[in-house]
Amino acid sequence: MKTRKKNTTEPKRMLLLVCATEAETLYFSQMRKDCRYVNLTVMQAPEGSNLQALIDWTGKQRSKGRFDSAWALFGFDDVGATVESVKEMEEYSAKKKVKMLYFNPSFELWFILHLGAPGAFVRDITPLREKLKSAIPGYEMTPEYFLTKGLNLHIKLFPRHSAADLNARNYNSLAIAATGLKATTMPDFDENLTEICGLADMSHNQKVRR
Repeated sequence: MKTRKKNTTEPKRMLLLVCATEAETLYFSQMRKDCRYVNLTVMQAPEGSNLQALIDWTGKQRSKGRFDSAWALFGFDDVGATVESVKEMEEYSAKKKVKMLYFNPSFELWFILHLGAPGAFVRDITPLREKLKSAIPGYEMTPEYFLTKGLNLHIKLFPRHSAADLNARNYNSLAIAATGLKATTMPDFDENLTEICGLADMSHNQKVRR
């Protein structure tokens, strides 16, 4: 009689990303699909959540889904955050076992970092938004854009991801000198994403769709 072998395969760890807006949710859902991150779950928080409400909701979803790691994503302008309010929420967020994935002053900073690192700390995103529109035809930070013309934005930007990550780290040095806080925690999220989900599998994306 054959002895049945024990299944020693460990269950995959699970990562949760909760976004403050629909547009951000659509973009990171693109990322999940493009990179085949099967153990990443992307959700949208209730519309109009402030920073504490976003963290609370993310914490509830983390507990409900038994996720190993949970991140709340927001641009400062999404939730009316300031450098001071984010600093104040660090301890609260840690108690809720939620990490903050933020962008100061706007999530659009992440797209800008794909084009290069600003030479000084940016307090007003408006001039750089015009730069984005020139570099990405039809660009708008709206759900409609990510469902139509921007449906493949992530895959188009992906070849610059490593450069954007490095730009973010360098730009954070400027932001800390100016405000005492990083401009973005995207590099920290990237590290956690790789740790839990592994490297991106882009083998099924042989061509960048136009």
